[in-house]
Amino acid sequence: MEEIMKKRQKEIEQKYEEQWDGGKGSHHPDYDPEAHGDDVIKASRETEELYNAIVKNDIKLVYKKIEEGADVNFVFGRAYRCPEGYTPLMVACHRGRLECAKALLRAGADPNYMNGAGDLTLFWAIDGGVELIKLMHEYGVDLDATTPKNWTPLSYCKVGGAHARWHAKGKYGATEEKGIYPEDVLKYYGASKYGSGPPALGSRSPRESFNPEAEAFLRERGSYQTEMSHP
Repeated sequence: MEEIMKKRQKEIEQKYEEQWDGGKGSHHPDYDPEAHGDDVIKASRETEELYNAIVKNDIKLVYKKIEEGADVNFVFGRAYRCPEGYTPLMVACHRGRLECAKALLRAGADPNYMNGAGDLTLFWAIDGGVELIKLMHEYGVDLDATTPKNWTPLSYCKVGGAHARWHAKGKYGATEEKGIYPEDVLKYYGASKYGSGPPALGSRSPRESFNPEAEAFLRERGSYQTEMSHP
């Protein structure tokens, strides 16, 4: 049995090396070998493996790839079928990988990066959840940054996160974890600027859902909401 397992492992490793093909291939699922041009930049092997580690939420491997020299600020662009571009931190934020995002920020990832589509990294963190917004604040993100389209984190929240980027329309998004609205978290930490877009279909009722200093704030849940009673 041991010999069989060793043989299988060797086959897996061989296929993995064939996938990279001495740098001609790629470990990234979206790599486009047909893309050409001065703006087509391929990531190092360690950086592609960092991407995969984030997707798998393998925090040990994330740290390992960073130690091996992965570029935490690499922009996956046209070579990866994404002309707008995205960074490893954007990947971690969008997927809600909090510990991965911590590792990237500790290694020098830029929390204020904006891609070619005018997406702030903070937008992707808003999509990932309240804890990621807090983390980005700890690492100095500009809570009132404005994009060329005059979008800000507050106006992005108002529309409902990813709905703004993909549909440019929407109504105030669903309640986030523990009943806390991302917009209120941003405001608590000092955000004050609303942009002119994206357009929101309606508005929400005024509600301060995040204020740890308030007497009514239930710290065990992180919000004003109480546990639902059993029927």
